[in-house]
Amino acid sequence: MMLRNWQQRAINAALEKFESPFSHFLCLATPGAGKTVMASALADILLKQDKIDLVLCFSPSTVVANDFRTELEAITGKRFCGRIGAIGSSLTYQSMRHLDDTFWHLLSTYRVFVIFDEIHHCSGSQIENANAWGAKILKHIQGRAIYTIALTGTPWRSDTIPIALANYVGENNQIQVDHSYDLKQAINDGVCRVPHLTLLDNELITVIEDDNKKHFNSITKFLKNSTLPYSEFTSHDEVLRQILKRGIVRLNEQRLTASDAGGLIVAASISHAKKIQSLLLALGEYSEVVTYKESEPERLIQNFKRSKKKWIISIGMISEGTNIPRLRVCCYLSLVTTELYFRQVLGRVLRAQPNDTGMGYFISLAHPRLLEFASRVSEEVPHCAVIKTSETNEINSTEFPKLNMVNGTSSRGVNSHIITTAFADKEIEENPLYNPLPRWYGSTIDSFGRFRKKIFML
Repeated sequence: MMLRNWQQRAINAALEKFESPFSHFLCLATPGAGKTVMASALADILLKQDKIDLVLCFSPSTVVANDFRTELEAITGKRFCGRIGAIGSSLTYQSMRHLDDTFWHLLSTYRVFVIFDEIHHCSGSQIENANAWGAKILKHIQGRAIYTIALTGTPWRSDTIPIALANYVGENNQIQVDHSYDLKQAINDGVCRVPHLTLLDNELITVIEDDNKKHFNSITKFLKNSTLPYSEFTSHDEVLRQILKRGIVRLNEQRLTASDAGGLIVAASISHAKKIQSLLLALGEYSEVVTYKESEPERLIQNFKRSKKKWIISIGMISEGTNIPRLRVCCYLSLVTTELYFRQVLGRVLRAQPNDTGMGYFISLAHPRLLEFASRVSEEVPHCAVIKTSETNEINSTEFPKLNMVNGTSSRGVNSHIITTAFADKEIEENPLYNPLPRWYGSTIDSFGRFRKKIFML
């Protein structure tokens, strides 16, 4: 098979390091770059060179583990079901807790190559500071597997505990990687799409509580000086509508040239996902909801991956490692505001397809931490379109509904500002790619707040 240049370079570097047995190789490659293919091709080479007998792969979710097994089987031509006659198995980190000594004895009996996908989930430099998965790796795999490779697109953890098997050097305790491939390189090579991030702010936020009225001119000021939580924004009907409408326009644009382009909405909870699904339906858009409570969430994700359906709403099921290249637009409405999760979710819409010249669109609220992460992306990729804060004068603003918080609950109002980029298209109200609703629905929507009726009219 034809490998990308970076994949071949990474494999060459790993083979060189694997000249010494019991070696560990850490590969840092931006989300969406193709780490699964690279590691699978490396396993195939090691098998053909008779340097290993078995391959084990561990991933953070069943969806990713199944994708890895599919890739390993396709590239090696061998089975990875873990049964008699198979050359290995693809498992989740969670399954480590249920593997007995008979299983772990394989590493003492055979030459085993172990692949760790998204290794940042596993922490610990020693048993005392390791999490459950890191402890299993240190106890059963380190020093026993003939070769190991760890893959990550985000080489850090939200806590301060070291990543399992990683080396840290220097005064700043920097993680030492054996091969790296960043987002800027991936964009230049056509491996990843250019990111386009839109973070929406509001300059007219009013909180009325116990006859006291407070005004805030940004989400940042609201979070700093109000007692109300961030979830007031992510669950506010008008906020959701504005984010969803922008997502609809972007996705419709993408589907003009890629008919199967899909959109991902990251929700905060199951009830939140159902609410978003209802609001999408009111805007004329159908969607799938996938949660951990579904009987077969992996099947739903795979069905969506192979279909031409427009929207899928997820709660933690489609973030890191999930391979759905047709995703082009993401509406991020999660309450998680860590850089690790932000980067992983952004990566879902950056995975390029053949002859793909489009952008990956990420739309969210202007939470101060998300603004910080977006700024870092812009520093890494100078030609990417990234949102500024509401205090910036160089960016045009568009009027949208004001947010009123009354006694901790949200009510609808009018007139506020949303921040858009200089790269953004003209107002959604004038965009022909917004699918309007039937005439009879216009008056119902308009009664909720003073929107321009023409948005909803044929």
